[in-house]
Amino acid sequence: MSANNDKKCRHRRLCNRKKATVMIEQLKKLWLMPTAEALAMRELEDAKRKLLQAQTAREYADSMCKYREAQIKRLTAYLHNATEAT
Repeated sequence: MSANNDKKCRHRRLCNRKKATVMIEQLKKLWLMPTAEALAMRELEDAKRKLLQAQTAREYADSMCKYREAQIKRLTAYLHNATEAT
């Protein structure tokens, strides 16, 4: 039973050491200067998100313009008919 516990202990230590090594490597990556390609990729993704936001805003603005144009046409016709009736 002692040999089995020793194997488990060694296995646990190896696993912990591997996890620690992975964590250290991940922390190193956080502090490294990103490559020009990585910066370009981030900027490209940001530009795509901003384009989608702008397209959404344009669709909304176009819809609001059509709504207001129809509202003005309707109210103008209503007032024209109301003044003719008097």
